[in-house]
Amino acid sequence: MKLPPPFLDSPFFLFSDLAEFSKALGEEVRPEEMEQIQALVEKLLPPVTSRYTLATMFGINPGLIWSMENRTHRYYRSFTIPKGQTVRRIDAPKVALKIIQKWLSVQLERLFVPPQHVFGFISGRSHIQAAAVHTGARWVFSVDIRNFFPTTPEALVRENLERLGFTISGACLLARLSCLRGALAQGAPTSPALSNICFNAMDAQLADIANDFSVRVSRYADDIVFSGTSEFPTKLQEAVSALFESTTWVLAEEKTELARLPQRLKVHGLLVHGNVVRLTKGYRHRLRAYRHLLAKGAVGNGDLKKVIGHLSYGDYIERLNSLDED
Repeated sequence: MKLPPPFLDSPFFLFSDLAEFSKALGEEVRPEEMEQIQALVEKLLPPVTSRYTLATMFGINPGLIWSMENRTHRYYRSFTIPKGQTVRRIDAPKVALKIIQKWLSVQLERLFVPPQHVFGFISGRSHIQAAAVHTGARWVFSVDIRNFFPTTPEALVRENLERLGFTISGACLLARLSCLRGALAQGAPTSPALSNICFNAMDAQLADIANDFSVRVSRYADDIVFSGTSEFPTKLQEAVSALFESTTWVLAEEKTELARLPQRLKVHGLLVHGNVVRLTKGYRHRLRAYRHLLAKGAVGNGDLKKVIGHLSYGDYIERLNSLDED
């Protein structure tokens, strides 16, 4: 679903500026709430202070906002998708709620400035850049947060929205519209931006740990990676584990991994024991097979898009490496 950029980019959605929005609000909004709206606008935040202000922005009845807030489950459809040997549950918002969430995600992404070591869900940053942080490593230590979105609770979302500058009522409303079953929904457009915002304090502590041990760190969504060019600090794993002990997030023990040279050092599917990120030998063989099949016209229409995507990705990595060598 694509919405016109002017709507997504405007903190007032349907309206171009505060004057136009204020006129639409009319006399339903008391002077003290108008002061709150003005303060939010000055902070470059979308002026959501109540159901009525949000409903006015979107040109809908406040009763619909109430229903989305209090009967949230009715506005999602749930299904599962394969994930390795298991499946992942997806809770996808229906159109009306999805429009509000998409708009809010754009507003939050524009306002939130993530730390340098965070690469997931950030415009202009990629998993390739996250892997590049670790080039030249002698070891790589990685941990993974289990069920990142569903373990980010609504209370923490509300708290962080208040910290950004929203009023208590606005933060409560937006948190409820962004959460399902008391936590971020796996499938809601708001979950990526809100997870980064909620994890910001943890990110600061991860950066402190990296600094304390003189190592490098990156986070791509739920995947946290440390690396170094000297010996692996034996107390690093203990420090990382301790950081999560008093939080709602849990590290997946089965995905905690330490690799040392001469083992392969792989981050986000890319090799990092060298001056540049590189494709694995197995992936390069796969690309050669794809090129051979494509040249013979042996790729079916159903697989063509996937094959071309893999080849384009491989070519992109090769181009990046050529630029680095120059």
